[in-house]
Amino acid sequence: MAEIDESTTPEDITDAVVASFDGCRDPRLREIATALVRHLHAFALEVELTGEEWLAGIRFLTEAGRITDDVRQEFILLSDTLGFSMLVDAIAHERRQGGTESTVLGPFWVSGSPERGYGESIVEEPSGEPAWVHGRVLDPNGNPIPGAMLDVWQNGDDMLYQVQKANGNPGNLRGVFTTRDDGAFAFVAVRPTDYTIPDDGPVGRMLAATGRHPWRPAHLHTIVSAPGFETLVTHVFDSESTYLDSDAVFGVKPSLVRRFVPRAADDQARPAGVEGAWYSLETDFVLVPSASR
Repeated sequence: MAEIDESTTPEDITDAVVASFDGCRDPRLREIATALVRHLHAFALEVELTGEEWLAGIRFLTEAGRITDDVRQEFILLSDTLGFSMLVDAIAHERRQGGTESTVLGPFWVSGSPERGYGESIVEEPSGEPAWVHGRVLDPNGNPIPGAMLDVWQNGDDMLYQVQKANGNPGNLRGVFTTRDDGAFAFVAVRPTDYTIPDDGPVGRMLAATGRHPWRPAHLHTIVSAPGFETLVTHVFDSESTYLDSDAVFGVKPSLVRRFVPRAADDQARPAGVEGAWYSLETDFVLVPSASR
């Protein structure tokens, strides 16, 4: 009598794990969990993952968890540097046609930025070359959106965000603004600088091991929101940055690149409180109506 081979195959393992989710009552959770298992198992089969490599991956994720805290989010950094954050953003952006393009949130946003009035400065300590940032928040038809909120944050000439500094002024280079009746906003910032993402942890070692650099092009961050409209998370990039074509987190979109226009110290349009040479930056933000509007 022939001997029957009843060994378990990789396909048997994958099918068994997928079947284990059959009792999940949330159909969307079941869809995500089963797809994750199938793709994860397919990845391991494609590269013929070894036990040592599997363990190295576990150690990498464990270290990412240990280094993450209320200020530093290594898992967002990992998602960003693998292009996963931008992929999720691209999927969402397909539902927001007609508006300003979105990009990654990044790991340095924190809640509770100071509320500031039209034209006020977000610069609370010397941080770089002054920049007058102004524009309007509009709907896709060009109509102004009064009362829209802009949550703004950026780095300074030391290439750091305030949350990266142990004793930094938490309100510096941050602010929340409300648009006027004509949709206008304005504030004094500084011209941002190119900077490196935190590369002293597991994500930084991953970049070095794979021959990649950790640099991001200079930009301002903004979250723009208004009742009845989709919230927009975006950047405004400096057109003279060195890294527009090689952003470590793949966040650059050509439509978000703007020119910081140099202005002389005696320019009559100089905003109040600004001394010496400065820059001006004009940029509008277009919000699309929410699905429930």
